[in-house]
Amino acid sequence: MMTQEENDLLTQTDRGTPMGELMRRYWQPVALSEELPEGGAPIPVKIMGEELVLYRDEQGKLGLMGIHCPHRGADLSYGRVEEGGLRCIYHGWLFDKQGRCLDQPWEPGGGEHREQIRNTAYPCHEQAGGIFAYMGPGAPPCFPNYEFLTAPQGHTCAIKLFHEANYLQMNEGSFDIPHLSFLHYNYLNDGGTAGRGGIFGRCGRTRDTDRARTG
Repeated sequence: MMTQEENDLLTQTDRGTPMGELMRRYWQPVALSEELPEGGAPIPVKIMGEELVLYRDEQGKLGLMGIHCPHRGADLSYGRVEEGGLRCIYHGWLFDKQGRCLDQPWEPGGGEHREQIRNTAYPCHEQAGGIFAYMGPGAPPCFPNYEFLTAPQGHTCAIKLFHEANYLQMNEGSFDIPHLSFLHYNYLNDGGTAGRGGIFGRCGRTRDTDRARTG
């Protein structure tokens, strides 16, 4: 049986945790491309405990920044996309996709010290219907050349599922071969024969199906 300390070590992914720091060394999916069409509004996302805002600028380039404006903490997902960046609607501070402050309205000279202001920002990459981010230190690694990410358009399908579980629980289920054979068994596995558990059959119906098939 795993101890609480071992469980925390493996499942916690906030910044500063061992697994959080490890996973930030790799490109991570943050959204579907269809969630952020060109000309669309910024969207809030929460990735590994970090509250962020994802947007496209006028040229369609992606930006991913901390959701709270460094000035007064306003929510930047309500901001306006303009002038090559995202403008906070509270006081109008403008940030580019590198997190640099480009404009501070009402400040002398448009913000004489604005170059000292930085918001959290992460590089993004879009491919195969998904948007990915590198949230680690230094320059990002090369984007992986996996076949499912490089297949021609029309040969890939990107979906987004919500689970009340951590990443390890979901991966454990994906690799658990016996549970796949029982929990996810349905009549399509028998060639579509009607009356054998149904397409949404549960474990009890699965056992009846197995007896009918082997008896």
